[in-house]
Amino acid sequence: MFSHPADFNDPFDRPRVPRSQYKFTYQSLLNDETMTPERQAQDADEAWGRCAVTSFTRTPDNALMWAHYADKHQGAVIEIDADESGLTDRSFLIPAQFGSVIYMKRPVPDGPKVKGLSAMLSKAITSGDGRFDIDNYAGLQRLFLMKGLSWGYEEEVRVVSQAFRYSWLDNGEDMGGYWKRISKADGKQGYGWRFKLSAIKKVFIGLRFGEIGRLQALSENIGFGIMCPDTTQRNDYEVHFKEYSSSEISR
Repeated sequence: MFSHPADFNDPFDRPRVPRSQYKFTYQSLLNDETMTPERQAQDADEAWGRCAVTSFTRTPDNALMWAHYADKHQGAVIEIDADESGLTDRSFLIPAQFGSVIYMKRPVPDGPKVKGLSAMLSKAITSGDGRFDIDNYAGLQRLFLMKGLSWGYEEEVRVVSQAFRYSWLDNGEDMGGYWKRISKADGKQGYGWRFKLSAIKKVFIGLRFGEIGRLQALSENIGFGIMCPDTTQRNDYEVHFKEYSSSEISR
């Protein structure tokens, strides 16, 4: 599921362009509005905020992740092959192989100019190109891939899709059926990315997972493995997994 940054659970985790990129005030020819440097930067923030972002983790066994994101261990973690799912395709603004989040104690200072960022902003907003360009990677990292050090336990990897490349406001599907517009429970809009079910390699279930019968049937049909909590290991406070056996967990 891809979401707009404005809908993230952390309101500080949104694209914010370096203010040093905007130095001059000008008068808009469209509505005679005074465009101060800060107003120009805010408009750029809003434009990048219309991108769609999805997040993954490198680790299925972090106890904090299970408590925060898996409904108190009632959920599951799905292991996906990034290549087979198409998430490494360079039609994304940031494909998975370039989406590792950088965790920092403090943001990068706003003074030094990020090479190519102004050109990247201009190109993406006016042309709607939206494909990954390695020359723009430093700017993309600054916009989408930097978070506070306290979030480091997530080991997050992101995939970003440029808003201008797709018609996000269309009802139904776009791009040959790859995308589907989805209304979430909170009323916000999300965007589903279709991929082959064979890209699912494993499913790690929580200790309180309640749909094991249905999951077993899907496993047999699709061919993925099921991993369940290993409750015999009590040497630490970590979450451990082993291959699921129907005789071990009764639901």
